[in-house]
Amino acid sequence: MFNAVPRHFGALPARTPTISSIPRSQFPPNRHYSSSLTSRYGNLQRHYRYLPTSHFSQVRSYKTSMERFREEMREGSRGIWRKHPIGLPLMILAASMSMVMLGFAIHGHRRRREFLSKFPAPVTDQLRKAVYYTEIDLKPAEAMMWYKRALIAADQIDMHPFSDEVVGIRLKAVEMLERAELVIPAAQTLEKIRADCRQWVINGRRKQIIQEKERAGKGASEKVDPEATEEENQLRQREELEGRFRDRAIKRTVGAGIKLGELYASDYIRDLEKAEKALSGAVEDGIAELQRRRQLDLPVLSEEGEDHLNLKEVATAYTELADLYTKRGKHDLATILYIQALPLVKEDEGASTTCAQVVLLNNVASQIAEQAHHIPPASATPPTPPSAQQTGASGDVLLPQSREQLLDAATQWAKKALDVAEHIKSPIRDEECDQACLAATYNLGELAEMKREFSLARRFYEESRSLAKAQGFKKGVKKADEALKRVKDL
Repeated sequence: MFNAVPRHFGALPARTPTISSIPRSQFPPNRHYSSSLTSRYGNLQRHYRYLPTSHFSQVRSYKTSMERFREEMREGSRGIWRKHPIGLPLMILAASMSMVMLGFAIHGHRRRREFLSKFPAPVTDQLRKAVYYTEIDLKPAEAMMWYKRALIAADQIDMHPFSDEVVGIRLKAVEMLERAELVIPAAQTLEKIRADCRQWVINGRRKQIIQEKERAGKGASEKVDPEATEEENQLRQREELEGRFRDRAIKRTVGAGIKLGELYASDYIRDLEKAEKALSGAVEDGIAELQRRRQLDLPVLSEEGEDHLNLKEVATAYTELADLYTKRGKHDLATILYIQALPLVKEDEGASTTCAQVVLLNNVASQIAEQAHHIPPASATPPTPPSAQQTGASGDVLLPQSREQLLDAATQWAKKALDVAEHIKSPIRDEECDQACLAATYNLGELAEMKREFSLARRFYEESRSLAKAQGFKKGVKKADEALKRVKDL
């Protein structure tokens, strides 16, 4: 092929002899030699007579269009970087941000479409405008007006007032108010939803009990009427539907209480009394519902697609109230609630232990240690019998009384947290578990320091420092360094 021609052949000497440049007087008389030389150079002249001179200066390379495109792009990119060293990165960043925003817009559109697809057309017409003034152009007054019109339209077409769709509209209005930082109106609206759901559940279950008693009072000897039987079946189907709605309503009641505790404790309101009241109500509602379901032998575990209140949600209500007590300095009450939440989590998880148990165990240890901090070292409080340190005769949680007992109990809870975490492996083990182990290890150091076991305290502090460094937790490293400095010379 032509591409295989060596370069020295393409770069012939500039003064290559031809027939016309050789004087005839120099040809030897030998005709055979003359004709051979003439034939050689004559052929060379005829072969290259019509080729351009530049052909011999380089070898032509044949490239595909893709290769030429890549070369042009490479040359162009080098030129762009040289000419626009600042503008080009900014342009790339702007393009990336535009793509991200486009992705969010597509996701939001899909989510809004799924939300609106649940409603009939008369409701959707009103709700679409409400969602627009919630997520696209936030205007609380206009959005609330359209939410109310959507609820009126739902009532006109006889949608159930406590169905998922109608209650969802009311909760969407709460979300809109919170997004607009109108937290007090959001809390008031949520309080109304919570009260309505609770009262409807109470009235409905009373009515259900009366109906069951009436059915039981009817004699079995009565003549069976096919039409009455069909009506009875339809009535039972409606009651089953109402029962599912009530299960979801009480589930929302507990959830609304937890959310109200968050809103009242936020920086917008800062009313811890109302937050405590809302969370206490959520705990009470959760306990009552669990007791009812256990008595009726109904499921209480958390399952996919469930409609009922489960153990994990009640445990969440316990822990939220305990966290609030921790903020208010009521460490004894917080300890009791954490301990009461632990068996609910264990029962729900079964053999598949998760990091939630580790966090609860460490929280118990932390709260008991806080109680010990408030007791002077020389306290002579009478010790509590070991058998009564956990639960009393009525099942209530009883805690140690003396400082030494509190320190020993906190140490046991912290070590238990580390033992449970040791058996949790990836992928179940997550960052939350690592942070709980770090906190438990540091707590063990503080507890040993309070017991004046300084060598043991240094060991736990050094271990907590290593864990904090491995997790990239700079604040934890700093705190461990301060603790090590404190017990260095003791």
